[in-house]
Amino acid sequence: MKAARQKTLLTYRQVAQALELSPPHVIQQTAELLEALMRIHAQAGAAQLASLVVGRARAGLPAPGYFILLNELGLYQGSVDGEDAWRFHAAQVQRCYDVVDDESEA
Repeated sequence: MKAARQKTLLTYRQVAQALELSPPHVIQQTAELLEALMRIHAQAGAAQLASLVVGRARAGLPAPGYFILLNELGLYQGSVDGEDAWRFHAAQVQRCYDVVDDESEA
């Protein structure tokens, strides 16, 4: 939520460090935790806070698994990169920011 309040994106490594995950496979552990969070948010119809986590090598997009899982959950139909992915991701990030803005106004 801090990233949403500050309107920033985090890398998977930054999230792993914040969660103090232990090796090995800290990025994989992070991805698995984010996927669980995504399922919870999807079921609740909530903003996908996992949208605020991006791959360092993906120039501002989440890892392909983000789009694949959201497709499986029925929330996204498109490729894991390209214009559809960029547009969808930007909308999800904005939705996260809007939720935080709404909470601070209440």
